[in-house]
Amino acid sequence: MKNRKIGRIVSQTEHVEVSCDGSDAWRCAEVAEILRRGGCGVLPTCTGYGIVAKLDSRDGIERILRIKGLERCKKPLSLLCSDLATIDRYCYGIDRGVFRTLKSAFPGPHTFILPASTALPKQIFIDGKGGKHGWARQTLGVRMPDDPVLRALQDDLLGGDSLIVSSIPSSDDGGGTQFAACLDPDAPWYSDVDFVVDAGERPLDGSTIYDFTNPSEPSLVREGIGELLNL
Repeated sequence: MKNRKIGRIVSQTEHVEVSCDGSDAWRCAEVAEILRRGGCGVLPTCTGYGIVAKLDSRDGIERILRIKGLERCKKPLSLLCSDLATIDRYCYGIDRGVFRTLKSAFPGPHTFILPASTALPKQIFIDGKGGKHGWARQTLGVRMPDDPVLRALQDDLLGGDSLIVSSIPSSDDGGGTQFAACLDPDAPWYSDVDFVVDAGERPLDGSTIYDFTNPSEPSLVREGIGELLNL
């Protein structure tokens, strides 16, 4: 990956305030258009806020990598999916048992690590300097959050398009709640994104993560706010 100069595709970061229940998610129409144009920005999820870009946006993903400095980070990017068919497209080894597990958990605050298919762009496994990240290219973390704002934007305004996501730095009240204060225009990353969708407080505890790279021996990686599953 060459070190290309990539900046915002809008003149200034757009800050969009919406209701936490997604009832006025139509206000995000311009956000959806920015994403379609290859931009990146901040959206709410059921486990905090994340910086997102469309999976097919080379520039958007590269900007996320540069904002997060992921060439020195061992935490991989995750894929936000709108349906199970998308997961089946970008991952393999999904037998009936795995499918039933995914169907029971999604949408919700879970992340599943699955074997990655060759349909994924190589860029999400390469850092902004052209080197390989510290995580294996053979796996992919997939999510389908049940946040109403995200669901309305991804499912309706974007027609189910897949998004790449990485978490943003957060402030914490000690009780596991992420405040909109973390979306402050003075935040160091704020001027580097095209938009910020502010839907108020979101939980901070993180998703419950399962490793299904070996479907016959699935394992719990981290217990988060998602309910534990009977595997």
